[in-house]
Amino acid sequence: MSATSEEGARRAYRSPQREAAARDTRRRIREAARRLFLADGYAATSVRAVAREAGVAEKTVYLQYDAKLALLKDVVETAIVGDDDAVAAADREWFRAVVAEPDPTRKLALLADATAALHERTGSVFAIARGAASVDPDAAALWSFGKQGHRADMSRLAESCARDGLLPEGRDVDWALSVLYVTLGPETWHLLRHELGQDADGYRDWLGATLTETFTTTGPRGQAPG
Repeated sequence: MSATSEEGARRAYRSPQREAAARDTRRRIREAARRLFLADGYAATSVRAVAREAGVAEKTVYLQYDAKLALLKDVVETAIVGDDDAVAAADREWFRAVVAEPDPTRKLALLADATAALHERTGSVFAIARGAASVDPDAAALWSFGKQGHRADMSRLAESCARDGLLPEGRDVDWALSVLYVTLGPETWHLLRHELGQDADGYRDWLGATLTETFTTTGPRGQAPG
């Protein structure tokens, strides 16, 4: 085969149609895994069952994911960002908008709305990941890595709160990080939505009120923000 023919073959192999088909297959497998993880739990779900649910061969699943843990990771990460584009949550427009917003009232409202929407997408799959972490060391490492990412995101938010004058007198960035890490965490969402039975609107309203009362009751010099 000539060099020109080989180049043409490579272009055909990398065609948009093939890439779209591969992406669709990956999506079907991921959605099948999510359904089974939610219904049966991580430990009880086999790769064979995922393949059957997705309507593909088991080998096809392994061509897309080298292990069941990789499937869980993709399910969680896709839920966090809302699609399968390779863009981290901290680089998403909504997160950058919250960090950049200088107006205290607007900033906290954006944060409450975005966090509520995030947890409604991710709360169920985070519960799967927490459960998997309790029985699988590799899943535990994945959960720990995710929590480190959450801490890094909350650190960026805390620094922006300090920059925009949202910290009460005597409080620093470390205090703000602690408040945001706990208040905006998935565990707190689970407590309110499931153990206390609040609906989605109730959680969002609670979060908005809590953030407002915590950060803007008194300003950095003990004055109410004006």
